[in-house]
Amino acid sequence: MLRGRGKSCFSRFKHYIREPWNIFDQTVYILLLVSVILRFALTSDSDFVYARYVYTVVLVISYLRILQLYYFHKRLGPKVILIGRMVCVITRCEVASALLTATG
Repeated sequence: MLRGRGKSCFSRFKHYIREPWNIFDQTVYILLLVSVILRFALTSDSDFVYARYVYTVVLVISYLRILQLYYFHKRLGPKVILIGRMVCVITRCEVASALLTATG
C-alpha cells in the first residue's frame, strides 16, 4: 500500500525534498505556524510587533509564490518578469541612496 510504481516512501520523500518549490512552500507553512503561535503567546502590544513582522514575511513570500503561476500565462508572463526586474533595480537604488545618506 505504501509502495507504488516500484518506489518506496523514502525515495518519494527524497524526491520531494529535492524540489526547491516544495521546500519554499514548507518554509511558508512553518513561518505561518510560528506567526500564529507568536500572536497568541505574546500578550503585550509591544511584543505583538514581532508577530506582525513574521506575518509580513509570510505574506510577501506567499505573493511571490502566487506570482510564479503567472509565468505560464501568455500575456501576463512577460509583465511579471518586467516587474521583477524593476523591483531589483528599485531595490538597488534604494540601498545606494540609503548608503549615501548614511555616510553623509
